[in-house]
Amino acid sequence: MQVTACVESENSIFILTTVIIKEIIMILYEDTPFHIGTAGYKFDDWTGNFYPRGTQNENMLGYYSKDKGIKFLELTFTFYTDPTEEITKNIAENSAEDLEFSVRLPKRFLKNPSSFFDASRFKNGLDPIYPRVKAYFADFFYAFAPSRANLDHIAALRDRFSDKPFFVELANRRWYKEKYIQEIKNLGVGMVVCDYPSSSGLAPYMVNSFERNAYFRLYGNSPKWISHDTRDLEYNYKKDELEKIIKDASALSAISDNVFISFCNSSKGCAPKNAIDLRKMLESKKHG
Repeated sequence: MQVTACVESENSIFILTTVIIKEIIMILYEDTPFHIGTAGYKFDDWTGNFYPRGTQNENMLGYYSKDKGIKFLELTFTFYTDPTEEITKNIAENSAEDLEFSVRLPKRFLKNPSSFFDASRFKNGLDPIYPRVKAYFADFFYAFAPSRANLDHIAALRDRFSDKPFFVELANRRWYKEKYIQEIKNLGVGMVVCDYPSSSGLAPYMVNSFERNAYFRLYGNSPKWISHDTRDLEYNYKKDELEKIIKDASALSAISDNVFISFCNSSKGCAPKNAIDLRKMLESKKHG
């Protein structure tokens, strides 16, 4: 009888502890901001697929952030040209006040460390939206392979963009060994969770959180993307795939201050549709 009572008591404690842990995780999960949006917003083939036909360029951002209520956007034009205060002032005026951003770093910063001296000029161009910028990210080419010089390159970028959370997307799968992951972690840099097609030969889908922030960039699983030097962004995420992303992102939310999720499957307006679907599914889980 005493043995049975002890076992029942231990089982009760275990069940109670499990319930408490789940409650704590849910509290943390509900308090962690999820920033869900797309990589860019201005694409010709979004008109008719996402934007109503006839939508003018200057009205696209308003439709994206006000009419459709998407609250996060990666500014990707900055990869090709520096932002100016005039450009970002227009972005601020044409978007919802609660639209937040991450900023893609310029191509020249990824290729030539000597160009870093103008990082301040680059950031000055963001002044009109600076309070709404939540992160920077640098997406390195496949040829950017693990080496001491490239780790130093990442560290130098981090130093110049230390005013916001800083992430790197490393397409070369050789970075995804424990020693390199630890090196990146030691630098205090976030590693983007990339969802590339499994047939592409690019980085694996590896869920992680660095410096109390997590960042997902989702490209889809197009069967046409068969190697690292091909690229196809026409992919519509299925419900079960979105469920998995929610599960993985929610797990990280318990140990993160922010979770960023950007859909990069930009062809034919798939990205904003998936962003809206994911947001609705997430809200349903939180309030369900």
